[in-house]
Amino acid sequence: MSTENEAVKITPEAAAPAGTPLFSMFLRSFFIQAGWNYERYQNLGFAFTLEPALRKIYPDAEKFKAAMLRHMQIFNTQPYLASFVLGNVVRIEERAAAGEADLKNLPGMKQALASSFASIGDRIFWGRLKPMTTQICLLVWAAGGFFGWLFTGAQQELSASLLLAGPLAGISFYSAFAVYWRWKGLGAGYACGGSSNCALDAFNWSRLIRLLSAAGFMMSVAIVLLAVWLLVGANRADLRTPGLLLRLGLPLAVLVLHRVARAFGRSVFFAAGVVLAVSLFLFSALKLEPFRLYL
Repeated sequence: MSTENEAVKITPEAAAPAGTPLFSMFLRSFFIQAGWNYERYQNLGFAFTLEPALRKIYPDAEKFKAAMLRHMQIFNTQPYLASFVLGNVVRIEERAAAGEADLKNLPGMKQALASSFASIGDRIFWGRLKPMTTQICLLVWAAGGFFGWLFTGAQQELSASLLLAGPLAGISFYSAFAVYWRWKGLGAGYACGGSSNCALDAFNWSRLIRLLSAAGFMMSVAIVLLAVWLLVGANRADLRTPGLLLRLGLPLAVLVLHRVARAFGRSVFFAAGVVLAVSLFLFSALKLEPFRLYL
């Protein structure tokens, strides 16, 4: 393993020399979206987060002003992973102020890293963790005995603490990831500041995405199995009726139709059209009542 890769793994406290205001930047990073605008996106929040470090690097007022204006250009990335870019930029500015680096490549490097971390962050936070907050909420409610999310018309006494416990558990899980990567990103970015792929190898992102995907799938399976078990228990008196086969057959037929349409290169609109035509036949010609059938 290279020295650069080893450096990326150190903590923010060890990465930055004494006096580097990484903690102030960490706190300010929570407001990176506060000045979001359609012209330059996160540029105001990015400059606001950098300001403590730039003020220390450039005591001269004119140089500080020039540095702030330098980072007022377009910037946009996943807000929780912006810290990786911020740490990198601080290190480059320090080296430039000491005459050890040239700033001409800074805009391109900054934009390239912003795009890379935007792609990684969107897949982790928007694509995996955000849906998992709802899954965790439902599982906590189910563990506490509340099933109002499934039986919406049921009269059930519910304590306020259990009602709040579900959303709070999901939000806490999501926020723990967000806060962790905000802090870790500053140290990782600072440690490799100036590298063209700075901190992109700080973690096995592909493995993390796969693990989150697997965890989300398992929670979905658990929720579906729980829902089926509860619905079967609630409707066990009707299990021997002929309508059971129809109830199970209709959704299974829709799934089979979708797979067959995909196999023969048909679009989802073709499958939807077939479902609509069959539904009109079943619920009009055969006088079936869909709401009585399932609800």
